[in-house]
Amino acid sequence: MVDSFVISISSLVFVVVGLITLNKGRKERAESTRMEETETTAIRDLEPGPVEVKGTVHGTDDATLQQSPIDGTEALAAHVEVKELHSDGNGPGNWQTIFEDQTAEPIFIDDGTGEVLVDLPEDGGLDLEQSEWKVEAGDDPPEEIRTYVENEPALDLPDGVDIGPLSTGERRRYLEGTLEPGEDVYLLGTARETEAGWDIREYVIDEPTPNGDFILSDKSEATLIEEGRSSGLVFLAAGALMTVIGLVSFVSPFLPV
Repeated sequence: MVDSFVISISSLVFVVVGLITLNKGRKERAESTRMEETETTAIRDLEPGPVEVKGTVHGTDDATLQQSPIDGTEALAAHVEVKELHSDGNGPGNWQTIFEDQTAEPIFIDDGTGEVLVDLPEDGGLDLEQSEWKVEAGDDPPEEIRTYVENEPALDLPDGVDIGPLSTGERRRYLEGTLEPGEDVYLLGTARETEAGWDIREYVIDEPTPNGDFILSDKSEATLIEEGRSSGLVFLAAGALMTVIGLVSFVSPFLPV
């Protein structure tokens, strides 16, 4: 009886993870729906509240382009993500984010009817096309990755051991996205009015919408919607499977043989 109880309690963890995964899929698909349903606003017609804006980006008059952390591209914004392959030995494993960072200057978006200042909120909002560097177990990382890790206090180079023809150790993926001046962008966020003086209205977009959406991307709206729907469907399917397996494991010890 004790063993059955322990198995059932352990199964609840699987159920909880499944429900969390289901919720993540639901949120991603809901966000895609909101993007699709939100009409693009010309910057000259901005009003306070949730807005969708499209245009090209440039820096403020006193902005200094920064070099991206890995490949040194001069950019207005950069986003870095480091993923590591984790496995429990019962499958191929999954890539888990072990580090994430972004840097950004205040920027302007110009759509031909006007321009608006954009300042990213502290909790992010960049969704950029990414370059990727893969480092397999036991491999020496390329020079730019080694330099980046050595200068990032939150990271260290993974250990690797060669055993004959086999290599053991962590497998990592380093991803970097950059936003350069002149790129076309998509933005979803909340516009608020700022003090401009002389009865002139100026706006800044620097907050999420009431639904929590803030997206600044160099991808097209159609691409973002499709990505959200696809990844949301994957999370929904995985979450449903984990939940069912957990529930079955929870009740099965108490069923009559």
